Amino acid sequence: MKALIQIQMMKKVKLKVNEFEQSEIDEIKNNFNLSDISSKILLSRNIRTHEEIEQFLNPDFKYFEDASHYKDLVKGCQRILQAIDNGERILIYGDYDVDGITSISQFFILLSKAGAKVDYYVPERESEGYGLSTDFVNCLKTGDIKADLLITVDCGIAEVEKIKEITNFSKDVIILDHHQCKEEIPDAYAVINPKQKDCPSKNKQLCASGLSFKFLKHLNTYLKIEDIEEVLLELACLGTIADIVDLIGDNRIIAKNGLKKINDTRIIGLKKLIEVSGINVKEIESYHIGFIIAPRINAAGRMDSAKKAIELMLTNDEDEAEKLAFELESLNVLRKQTEQEIFDEAVKKIETNFLYKKNAIVVYGENWHEGVLGIVASKLTEKYERPSVVISIKDGIGKGSARSLEYLDIFEAFKKNDLYLEKYGGHKLAAGLTILEKNISSFANALNSYIGNISLSHFDYREIESDAMLKISDVNFSLYEEINKFEPFGAGNPKPVLILENVAMKNIKKVGRYGNHLSFVLSDEGMDIPVIGFGKINILEKVLTRPPSYAVTLSLNEFNGKKSMQLVLLNVEEREELDYKIDDEKVRMLNSILNKTKSKIIKTDIFVLVERFNHLYNAKITADEIICILKKTNNIQYALKNDMLYIKK
Repeated sequence: MKALIQIQMMKKVKLKVNEFEQSEIDEIKNNFNLSDISSKILLSRNIRTHEEIEQFLNPDFKYFEDASHYKDLVKGCQRILQAIDNGERILIYGDYDVDGITSISQFFILLSKAGAKVDYYVPERESEGYGLSTDFVNCLKTGDIKADLLITVDCGIAEVEKIKEITNFSKDVIILDHHQCKEEIPDAYAVINPKQKDCPSKNKQLCASGLSFKFLKHLNTYLKIEDIEEVLLELACLGTIADIVDLIGDNRIIAKNGLKKINDTRIIGLKKLIEVSGINVKEIESYHIGFIIAPRINAAGRMDSAKKAIELMLTNDEDEAEKLAFELESLNVLRKQTEQEIFDEAVKKIETNFLYKKNAIVVYGENWHEGVLGIVASKLTEKYERPSVVISIKDGIGKGSARSLEYLDIFEAFKKNDLYLEKYGGHKLAAGLTILEKNISSFANALNSYIGNISLSHFDYREIESDAMLKISDVNFSLYEEINKFEPFGAGNPKPVLILENVAMKNIKKVGRYGNHLSFVLSDEGMDIPVIGFGKINILEKVLTRPPSYAVTLSLNEFNGKKSMQLVLLNVEEREELDYKIDDEKVRMLNSILNKTKSKIIKTDIFVLVERFNHLYNAKITADEIICILKKTNNIQYALKNDMLYIKK
């Protein structure tokens, strides 16, 4: 059977439900007028004191951490005020992703309003790469780029030598970054990074855009520019959600309040981008930012120049904004095409060389477009449930992006194996690297050994932590609206995962244009609830083995003006041993169909087989019954890949 088809074995899933004392649940329920389920959701996120719950439900700026808690922040503000007063030339240097783009835009908007001599510089991804580029530093030296004060946003913390080089020719540098710090911190005029060991701030998860907002909000207490902080907040919200930082504390305050402003945006370019991208909803939520708006902004830096996205954020001309928005839309289409081509090529290499059996996947190719490597790495990590490193080779030099899972700090893994790397940076779940082609094989081996030595138990199964148990009778509009108070959802505050246990499944079918979604109904105590599994055709077999538990989220389904509740399937828990009583008559009928086929290997869509079976025998057999029969019958070998069933007679 192994020669018949190579099936990727996914790790078994365990659903973990947190348990709490009823007294804790009742206290929250009574004090905040919430349901048991919502109270458990708060507890499972370790939000339990009255102050914590109040701040979570009402993330007001009165809870915003004082900017003076951030090392060098006040010092950096004072230096900018001095530069404005002295007419010095200020240059903002930032990264080419949404976080960098929105950080640059915030600084440019406020400093321009303050009358500063300000300009910005964003490197080209392909020719200059991430961080302070050598070309840029050389242009500063020669005077081709003029600046008296350099402010780096979303980069700089790893640039010890280049910052030293810049300061040596009498340029002050303010670093504003959120990436992990190495042992040596650059010797800049001011370094604002909450991840510094000696920074006393409690909000360590701010991205550069959120950090920029905090910095500029404090700076504006001196400048006193009116009617500007709401625009800065919109940009900070975009960067915060797009950069997938934990939406807790200050990040939650920025995201929650920023979304309110984005729904009535004052940024002309953002308004045009929303229109062009086809968003037509009553309320823009974190989903729309993360999956529709952010990819289009990122497409500028990935496929062309991030300057276009910055111009879009800064322009006050409607015609120019519309033109730039359409350009970003076109670049995003190109990005998706390029990404798919590289993903397909990477998968072929992984499958051919059995790389999915490694602790981490390291895959590389010639002249892969660097702008989409991070997205491809994310898709590979999701597909194979392994940390993934995707590298593009040009002239013997590799540049790559890595994505990881919760159990592995990929930045720390790079740090432990940096003798093979020319350059690297990032954080726990995402990182970038530069490596010589000749070192890739050694690096891949070292990385795999390092991960293997951490703890092999992490690879035995995948645990999904859930917030609360759910009954079908609990599902209603009231609970849905209550849970929506916990928006915005994202990293650190994911959409609540609820568990349905010991329920019956029926009416399963594949749906969608390409048949890659699952639709079925769950039943219990005479009540039914529809379930949709977007892109879950890959776990069809697990669903058909009558799982004991389903991990779902609540969702509102709107069709022809009617609203109804449905569940969105995340995953299922597999049984250790299949509990199914064989129906001998149905086994006989199934064998009869198999025997009528001359081929030794039968390949069929399982749903087509169900229709054929029921048509031939006027019987009622379901797809789950067929899989259960095949699993319990020792003399039949089979494999189910998505909806295609392979049976060896």
